Amino acid sequence: MAFDPADGDYLNLPLRALIDDVAGKGSVPAAGSVIAILGSLAAGLAAKVAHRSTTQLPDAEKIAERADELRMNFEPLITADAIGYAAALAARGDDRAAVMHSLSSEIALMAEAAAEVAELASVLLLDGNPNLRFDSAAAVRISVAVAEIGAELIGANVGESELSGRARAAASRARAAGTGESA
Repeated sequence: MAFDPADGDYLNLPLRALIDDVAGKGSVPAAGSVIAILGSLAAGLAAKVAHRSTTQLPDAEKIAERADELRMNFEPLITADAIGYAAALAARGDDRAAVMHSLSSEIALMAEAAAEVAELASVLLLDGNPNLRFDSAAAVRISVAVAEIGAELIGANVGESELSGRARAAASRARAAGTGESA
């Protein structure tokens, strides 16, 4: 089933439809939508671990709340990226450059959100519920991948720019969180 924006939002369709569309012959959804999905899932894992870490971590509920906010920020980008990328492929010349810039702006936001999720999950990995450390570690690693892929996509879409610099900085922050260092 190929996605049609008239169908609404990927969040309202069965997961199978999204997986089939990613694997399908159509040009969308592509990597941008996939990293939005992964970012949402990583934030969800961080929220889950935080909710279950209140005994170990006094700020656990605050972390859970922020991770949930980040998850909700990622979710609309799953569909928005597919729509934006389809529009970019259909556009020509200056119009295409403008659409790619807009699309890349959303991807930069994803990379920055992923860096924050990595930082939250890193705190949970160190100080949260030790029984959920593998979930915390997964959230960190997924977030690092989201930020790094986001930076690569922006480089491909618009080249060297303020957006690519923001995304590279976010990827660096995410990697630093993954190693327990500061960026």
